[in-house]
Amino acid sequence: MNVRQLEAFCKVIEGGSMSTAAQALGVTQPAITKSIRLLEESLQILLFKRSGDHLYPTMEAQRLYHNAKKIFEEIECTEKLSKQLKDGRAGTLKVAAAYTMMATFIPDAIQGFRHKFPLVDVQLMALPPRQIVDRVKAHEFDLGVLYEPIVTSNLQKANLCKTEMVCVASRDHAFAKKAIITANDLADQTVISYAEQSYGGSLLKNNCEAVGAPWTVAITVNHTAAALSLVASGMGIGVLDSLALTQEILTHVVVLPFRPVTTLYTNVIYASDRALSPLCKEFITALNLAVKQRLTRCA
Repeated sequence: MNVRQLEAFCKVIEGGSMSTAAQALGVTQPAITKSIRLLEESLQILLFKRSGDHLYPTMEAQRLYHNAKKIFEEIECTEKLSKQLKDGRAGTLKVAAAYTMMATFIPDAIQGFRHKFPLVDVQLMALPPRQIVDRVKAHEFDLGVLYEPIVTSNLQKANLCKTEMVCVASRDHAFAKKAIITANDLADQTVISYAEQSYGGSLLKNNCEAVGAPWTVAITVNHTAAALSLVASGMGIGVLDSLALTQEILTHVVVLPFRPVTTLYTNVIYASDRALSPLCKEFITALNLAVKQRLTRCA
């Protein structure tokens, strides 16, 4: 028994005659007749009975047909999937991202990407920046999304956006009506911000020192969402990345410009020793759109 014999068998069942099956497969009628005979000999089963000019499948043939049909449906699905893989419309995409990105714009990017490529499996993992860099270099992830600048020959980067650090205060805070908040204004305040060891925290410290302003953080965080919750509850005033702001949190807090200006660059990184796949390019496009929409909503 082989696939060609099974295919001939299915076409005879579906067409009701050897000649119809031959036309469907683009072969001669004797070739179909031979395939059916060889299949019957292989299976040792009578598949068709003839009555006048008509062929009638036996009960055994009818039962066999259902299984044989499934084989060709699976083959068709496999061929379709192969084409989708070749065209970059199916496969697996592995993305590592910093916690803030994972909690803000990446879900929107995933939604847009999956709407366009429903057959792609997306694997996400939130990691600290150094681990993202190391694991993208090691090809454990296709893409990484993080703030920190990348200065290594092993990686390429694409800038998604730049955002400024802002002051975030509860609506009843004494600073809520100020036009601008400076580092000097925060000297006697409970400041909620990033640790000095982090990229954002080190930028804030260095920028403040450069203008001779004090910089002391009372409550350090590694997740902007946690800091926003603390600010909304009145625990202090936050100096945080504006990219993490949401429409929901803006109903509970006010956002004020912070000086000195401290700018963060959000990057997508990928290994430089292999070509960027079509799926990766499409996901970067989805990330750009998600970031643009977020910044527009929170402007």
